[in-house]
Amino acid sequence: MIGTDPFCPESGAPLSRDRHYDELGRGKRAVTTTDRSAAAGTAGELTNGAVRSARTALLTYFERCHQRHGDADDELYRRGSVALRRLKSAASGRQEWDVHVWFALKHRLASAEYDVEWMNDHATLRCPHCAGRLRYRRTPGGVVATCGVDCDGSGGDALAAIRETVASLYAAAFDADPPETDALLQF
Repeated sequence: MIGTDPFCPESGAPLSRDRHYDELGRGKRAVTTTDRSAAAGTAGELTNGAVRSARTALLTYFERCHQRHGDADDELYRRGSVALRRLKSAASGRQEWDVHVWFALKHRLASAEYDVEWMNDHATLRCPHCAGRLRYRRTPGGVVATCGVDCDGSGGDALAAIRETVASLYAAAFDADPPETDALLQF
């Protein structure tokens, strides 16, 4: 993932707090040394995360985030691993973005009656067209999010497009009818 939730896209290891700047002034963070980053050979590499990460990296991040909210749960991790494998196999194009896979995984685990509301705290929604930051505003009809740079010039609600992407990914991965888009990304 990128933004406020970055991790190593290969190993899932956390990134250092310190930024390292290249000759053009672009800042990146180092992959911390963990068993998985050492095995993957990514410890010390500079990155800001990625829009698309390996399945094992996303699973490692999922487990680490879960353990911030409660005790380790091997059954949840097994279910998450199986669901991630199906989601990553079915995903194509923008469906492959970590944030879309993350929220489809959340919906899958919630439908199996796991408490996964904590997942909302560990993924930042991005513009579904350019992966840029979103601007939020409350309207009488709810929350509306638009691309911070208005990349497509429409100023349209990005949440509707994100919900549709997550729903179509879920349906493809689990051979199911798409979930109600209103049930996805509730605020």
